[in-house]
Amino acid sequence: MPSPLIVGGTAESICGQWATLLAPVLADDLRYATPFPLRLTTGWDGVTGGNLFDIQQEQASPPAGLIIPGSGLIAALRGDSRVHYDAQRWLPVFMSCQPTVAIGKVSLHRTFTSFLQGRPVRVAVSTLSGPELPTLVALDLLGMHPLPVSGYATPDAAIAALKVGAVDVIQLPFDETYEERMAALQDEEPGNQPLFSNVLPTSTGPRLRLPPDFTTIFKQERRRLPPARLYDVWKTAAAAASLKAGLMLPNLSQPDLVARFRHAAQVAAADPTLHAHAREQNQTLVAGLPCAALYADMMPDLDRILALRRWLSTNSLHWRDAPANKPLPLPAAQQNTN
Repeated sequence: MPSPLIVGGTAESICGQWATLLAPVLADDLRYATPFPLRLTTGWDGVTGGNLFDIQQEQASPPAGLIIPGSGLIAALRGDSRVHYDAQRWLPVFMSCQPTVAIGKVSLHRTFTSFLQGRPVRVAVSTLSGPELPTLVALDLLGMHPLPVSGYATPDAAIAALKVGAVDVIQLPFDETYEERMAALQDEEPGNQPLFSNVLPTSTGPRLRLPPDFTTIFKQERRRLPPARLYDVWKTAAAAASLKAGLMLPNLSQPDLVARFRHAAQVAAADPTLHAHAREQNQTLVAGLPCAALYADMMPDLDRILALRRWLSTNSLHWRDAPANKPLPLPAAQQNTN
């Protein structure tokens, strides 16, 4: 029996769903008699799975791989105290990616500051510096003074907060429910519009009908490219947040084993069932050697990581002290709608 795949999530999570689909296809191409057993973990962001994967590398029979979401990478990038793994030492062989979109009832023009009379732009986030990080950085680049309002861990919770005016901007995944959610939101609140998508201009194909990407919007509004250092931080955050599930191998894996896993991952990406699942979820698959270049954007060099942490450090103090940094209670009629 092959060694287990550790999953950074429950069976119902996106990583859990991908693990269930991947395990038999990978095992078949690798000529294993049975699928990879799955070691599921708790926690919404994959940190528990990442820590377990790192600890068990020292065992006589270490796990074969780790399936983790981008939130586990963001936790590592920002130096989360819970993280005891070095994500830069992982070798990705399969990735499923999905963009995110910033939405709100705001104007991105320079007159916005006077329009709000200096009030910061409240952004619904799951936690401080969570997967909504690219939207926070993008708004900062636009000079809009974003203020994360934590406690909104699901799209439905964020949408409800936007409807009642508890926040000004939310970030939604560009998943299979995006268009339906946007149509319903605009029917009730016509002023809420997509502001930008957190993708690089050339990173998606024509199949995804995304709103304009952030770089394009910035150039339209400011007539220039974003400042290089903070723009690099945004690119890192956007790439990491887009990862819905990534299959990682240990850095010290034997080259022949890595080559076999890469081939198996390419076979899996071409499998009709897995391909259809990705298409239904508006996810894009990357497999084999091309994963290395994409992962370099998610786990960049030390200079970019330090720039991200400096940005977080500079902003975290006034984020924590701001009175708006707590979700406002919803009306009683809406508290049970999610």
